[in-house]
Amino acid sequence: MEFNQKEPIYSQIIDEFRMKFIQGTYTLGQEIPSRRELAKTLGVNPNTIQRAYREMEDMNLIITVRGQGSFMTSDRAMLESIRKEALNETVGQSVELLRSFGKSDQDILDTVKKYLERGKTP
Repeated sequence: MEFNQKEPIYSQIIDEFRMKFIQGTYTLGQEIPSRRELAKTLGVNPNTIQRAYREMEDMNLIITVRGQGSFMTSDRAMLESIRKEALNETVGQSVELLRSFGKSDQDILDTVKKYLERGKTP
């Protein structure tokens, strides 16, 4: 994982977990790496990993069971909520970018429809 300088590392780690959960790399209830293991793998301070895990626990994205480890949530509704949030964020960013290119909402809608019908850009 490569980190950018624009946002805190712990936040980037959370985003990575969310993306892997959305994409199915991590599944409902799956055990995730220990804090120490992940710190070593990523080459970051263990306190950074601790903060990321604590925040993910607060978000109910992961659950930590003392003596057993940390696990992705088993809550399917949480997964669907995260997926919906990511979809809305991605669509919103794309629409705003296309608007900045001078495209009207109707142009954007027509382009998306054509893309979906053909499976490629018009």
